[in-house]
Amino acid sequence: MGGRWYAQPPDAVTTAFGVDPAAGLTAGRVAERLGADGPNALPEEKPKPAWLRFLDEYRTYMQIILIVAAVVSLVVGEWGTAIMLVLLTIVNAVVGLRQQGKAESAMNALKSMMKASARVRRDGAESQIPAERLVAGDIVLIAAGDQVPADGRIIAARALQIDESALTGESTPAAKDAGTLPDAEVGPGDQTNMAFMNTPVTHGSGTMIVTGTGARTELGKISGLLAGTAMEKSPLTKELNRLTLWIASAAGFTMIVMFVLGRQRGEAWMYCSSPPSRWRSRRSRRRYPRFPRPSCRSVASI
Repeated sequence: MGGRWYAQPPDAVTTAFGVDPAAGLTAGRVAERLGADGPNALPEEKPKPAWLRFLDEYRTYMQIILIVAAVVSLVVGEWGTAIMLVLLTIVNAVVGLRQQGKAESAMNALKSMMKASARVRRDGAESQIPAERLVAGDIVLIAAGDQVPADGRIIAARALQIDESALTGESTPAAKDAGTLPDAEVGPGDQTNMAFMNTPVTHGSGTMIVTGTGARTELGKISGLLAGTAMEKSPLTKELNRLTLWIASAAGFTMIVMFVLGRQRGEAWMYCSSPPSRWRSRRSRRRYPRFPRPSCRSVASI
């Protein structure tokens, strides 16, 4: 089932879904459609495995620079420095995972507190059910203060107004009625006989027949488009990356300067913690101060 429901009269819509507006769907038909279409919920992204989320923490510039510094420390034999830097990256990754986990827990708790419900007519009686149990063809009763639980064709309306600003950008609530629109391409903002998922009813009351649930709603289509869009970095992340690049540039500049000064002093490239044997005399120590090699300077600056 599908099509331009706004261009069909209410009788044609109810016939297409095989439902009597006065009685609603039967329990058997509801179970059948629920099994075929799934729950009335927006699709959620599959959570990443813990190990993959841990590796994602190493995609920041700061973590990359610390890893590079650890590798340089290993190459020049500074095992203690290398171990310290690796442990620092692990601590950073664990802290990032904990913060992300706390944010996800808060979002899940908020979602559980905002479970939507719907007033439906089934088997000739009205009842309140979770919105995720709605199926196409359900007869839903909406009134001021309600949240529209799914997309639907309005078949009866009494001074009904719905705020669709989140969907269409219109600042004023849209007036709704049960009239039939021309059979032409009409945007959601101009479909005056349709109600859309997650839009609040601001005035009046009405009755609608569900035409789309979950991913088949207008909101579900937008959610699908957003899921395929690359996540943009936050301004704070961009600033931290910029600061990290400045630190890396300063470290590289320091390494070059220390290399030049070290060579002018006659310092050996592989000299870091103790001077060569030929420099161990007191006179040599006065002549050749114990400066570390450039690579050690760069690691220290990071």
